[in-house]
Amino acid sequence: MRKKKSVVNKATQSEETIEIKSAVIKKIDQYEKTAPVQLELFQVSLPSEKNRSNTVEFYDFVPKYVWGKVKRIDDMFLKTVKRDFDCRGASFTVRIAPARIQESDGSERDHFPGKLEELVEDALRKLATEGHGLFLDNEAAVTFTLYELQQELKRTGHSYSIEQIKNAIIVCVGTTIHITDESGSTLFSDHLFETVGLQTREDWKGQGEKTKAFVRFNSLVTRSIKEGTYRQFNYEIAMSYRTVVARQLHKRMSHHFTQASVHIPYTILLSTVIRDFGLTQYAQARDNLRDVCVSLDEMVEKGVLLKYDVERINQKRKIVDAKLVLVPHPNFASEVMHANRKQKDRKLLPR
Repeated sequence: MRKKKSVVNKATQSEETIEIKSAVIKKIDQYEKTAPVQLELFQVSLPSEKNRSNTVEFYDFVPKYVWGKVKRIDDMFLKTVKRDFDCRGASFTVRIAPARIQESDGSERDHFPGKLEELVEDALRKLATEGHGLFLDNEAAVTFTLYELQQELKRTGHSYSIEQIKNAIIVCVGTTIHITDESGSTLFSDHLFETVGLQTREDWKGQGEKTKAFVRFNSLVTRSIKEGTYRQFNYEIAMSYRTVVARQLHKRMSHHFTQASVHIPYTILLSTVIRDFGLTQYAQARDNLRDVCVSLDEMVEKGVLLKYDVERINQKRKIVDAKLVLVPHPNFASEVMHANRKQKDRKLLPR
């Protein structure tokens, strides 16, 4: 139990009485604006760090995105998704309740956050490291224009329309994640984005692409910034991946693999990748392994992995799992060492 509390604080409400914080519609001028030293430390200041952003403790390792096509009820509604995952040796369950969005024709339709929402969130967090960040009512936030966000995504190889980006932001503020521990006790319940400056599709109408907007991040992001539990990673490479697994695995290794060295491989089971990344488990494990190997090849291509080995686990001549042995590239090991120094320096500062 003690280990779990170090990952995320337990809520006082029971699962039956948990209340989701509503997104209160306020203008940015109605919030108390601050720039605490913890936020300054979260920002990227050195020229050599311009290609970097930060991974966030616990929050980044919740399998909260839903990849690929989803089945809707009556072409409108989605059932809550339930997933098990591990973080630092503790087991958790997350329930993802979709955002119910009013479409342009007036009808309502459910949406889960997926690839676009992940990219938008990572891009906004990157903007927060580059001087756009602030605290609004003591919660981490970022100010931006839709044009700035669109250009940041385009710069990293992801071209989306302003309308697509608006929709992604609305999905993030409408999606709720509810996390419980092994005993079923509620640990956390909140929206992916706690608040956005413009709440609905109607609010966005008439707003120019250069009009300032703001997002208050999930409260777990705020907690990580305040406690200094985030870690630097190569944002440019992570955003350049074509595959979901490569992006997720890069973040995971950057955050947890603090002893990275060409002499110390990183090992992970195929079944762990499937479970913790929220992937679809195929009827044949070899099909999942094939897809994961495509991602590992991409990580070798990007100079993150030097090489990798696959140790198949067979049962009656059938692959049931596989141990992935990943040898980090010297470039990646060097970046991890730099992140280690940054984190150590933060711990030495007075709070």
